[in-house]
Amino acid sequence: MRELECGTLVIGSGPGGSTTACRLAESGADVLLAEEGPKLAVGATEPYSLDEMDRKWRNGGLTPAFGPVKVTYVEGRCVGGASEINAALYHPPIPEVLDDWARDYGIDDFGGRALAPFIDTIERECSVSPYPGSPGIASERLAEGARSLGWKSVQVSRFWKYTPGDEAGRRQSMTETLIPRALAAGARLDPGLKVKRLELRGRRVVGALGTDANGQPVRIRCERVVLCAGAVQTPLILLRSGIDQHIGRTLTLNPMIRLAAQFGERVNQPELGVPVQQIEAFKPSMTLGCSHSSLAHLALWLVGASGDKEALLAEWWRLGVFYAKVMAKARGRVRNVPLVDEAFVTYRLEREDLQLLGLAAERLGRVLFAAGAQSVISPVPGAPALTSDADLPGLRAGVEAGRVQITAIHLHSTVPMGSEQRNCPADSFGKLRALDNAWVNDASLLPDTPGINPQGTILAIARRNVERMIG
Repeated sequence: MRELECGTLVIGSGPGGSTTACRLAESGADVLLAEEGPKLAVGATEPYSLDEMDRKWRNGGLTPAFGPVKVTYVEGRCVGGASEINAALYHPPIPEVLDDWARDYGIDDFGGRALAPFIDTIERECSVSPYPGSPGIASERLAEGARSLGWKSVQVSRFWKYTPGDEAGRRQSMTETLIPRALAAGARLDPGLKVKRLELRGRRVVGALGTDANGQPVRIRCERVVLCAGAVQTPLILLRSGIDQHIGRTLTLNPMIRLAAQFGERVNQPELGVPVQQIEAFKPSMTLGCSHSSLAHLALWLVGASGDKEALLAEWWRLGVFYAKVMAKARGRVRNVPLVDEAFVTYRLEREDLQLLGLAAERLGRVLFAAGAQSVISPVPGAPALTSDADLPGLRAGVEAGRVQITAIHLHSTVPMGSEQRNCPADSFGKLRALDNAWVNDASLLPDTPGINPQGTILAIARRNVERMIG
């Protein structure tokens, strides 16, 4: 068995893990950053291609959460985690939501004002920037449709760095920002190292057991551990280690459906990445926006479409993919099944969640027709394409009946933080109550869905917490 030693073991290299490893290493700590997935050079995969989905996403991005209505969710599984596969869109945390969390969960020294300095820091260090040129045809069409309906829309900033004369710029994922800083400060990165469970001696973590990239067993001895493996893998590791006090029982996510729309002219510009326009008129309960429209993604969202799919894809430049995402009230659960390598995730959408998602789909259809769409490809299997607003009630009914493909890319709340010991297994700064030398510092800590793309919120909270660890 391969043996490793470190002062602090950080499990997971996404936004939470990269922030934690970076600041601890810069403070002089001996840090080992363990990442289950591979380390891939920037440009090693074509963005949003099937190759990228296979190499960077867990299970190719098609992991199911089981329930009466199946929801498929996405997890990053590579060095840099979700920051390498998401749209790199940046939304500052909503101060009112943070204040509600501080009150409802008793989170000490928290809220919009308390988190503001950490928000400023991550915006600067991760080069949060607006797109410098034209936002693209799909964004312009969505903005035009929103204006015609009197709905507010905005161009969203991104984790992106631009240099003079370079409108394309470069994504500022964790492999471009915080991980290089961590390595420069002396942290060690071990790609392919999958931590399966912690070794405990009483209330203390003394090590961890896992496998390396070749499937060989590994033992890591450590003085403390910070779990940053995401809202599914973090609770799974704790459950396998015998830590189950309210762990994994309160999963939240943002259900999403996607609509493909066909226009009379070119709207698909894959070279621009994900279009940056979003409709904010209904936030935080509902967000409408543009999605990526690569051929791989178009083929995925046209699976249930009626008619000639090959003819649709032959004129792919006229097709754009758009999404409707909602804040659901439902809660799910992450379970450990003995002798099974994957987590067993269940999620039961409430009737009111499906109704909200149906309303969001109807509104998205309205804005697409207002934007000039000639047809909207129905996500209801076997249903004909929609050609006008008159067809939207049928779409809404299909969504409310759970007959569409529902996905989620934002998962949280499986190890919620707060002062209420009964419901919050981590304290206000992420320290686990059940153990003396273990912390959580990722999306698991968010006590509820933030109603926005959570990467900015996760980075700010992780920075706040790690500064407390250092102190």
